[in-house]
Amino acid sequence: MDSTFEDVVKLAEQLDPTERNRLIYRLRLMQIAQPQTAEIPQTVPAPPDAWFLKRESEYVAYYRSPTREELIHDAAALRDTTARPEDRLLGKYANPHLPEMSEEDFHAQMHSIASEWETELDEFSSDQP
Repeated sequence: MDSTFEDVVKLAEQLDPTERNRLIYRLRLMQIAQPQTAEIPQTVPAPPDAWFLKRESEYVAYYRSPTREELIHDAAALRDTTARPEDRLLGKYANPHLPEMSEEDFHAQMHSIASEWETELDEFSSDQP
């Protein structure tokens, strides 16, 4: 049975995302095992961003420093995005049953928590020979 490239693509689109990722992983392993001798035809469009397309555990997400143009483009896209009220975090995780606390009490409590944490870290580091 001869299958065309388009037939294979249509079949791959029918897979659930997990199976599709496994297929991609196997194809990548086959690609690594076989040395590439033929050039990629120019009719195949290049992916928009290779970092965007990399998924699953076969890739290590190294940090890639964005270019100035990418940062400007991202900032412009964020400015064009309309703010929705449901996206706000104000009060989303607040506990209404907590009593009111003054700023000084809050800072005192945070200081005691930080001091306790530092003491525990000191005990942990002093246990090592």
